[in-house]
Amino acid sequence: MYIIHNKTKNTTTHYEGSWPGGLLEKQLDKGDRVIVISLYSNTIKVPHKLEYNGIEEWEWEDFPLLK
Repeated sequence: MYIIHNKTKNTTTHYEGSWPGGLLEKQLDKGDRVIVISLYSNTIKVPHKLEYNGIEEWEWEDFPLLK
């Protein structure tokens, strides 16, 4: 399960299944501030934008949820 917290809209969504990439990219492209907690991998995922040859893409940096 993924717990998606959108700080901009002050919402929290629970999402089960595969990585919700399309949903998250839409929110990020609108300028929303989002973090994801993955209960599958016990990580907190923080987005950042990278540029490859003029193409911008969202990448995710993982931090351990529990030590």
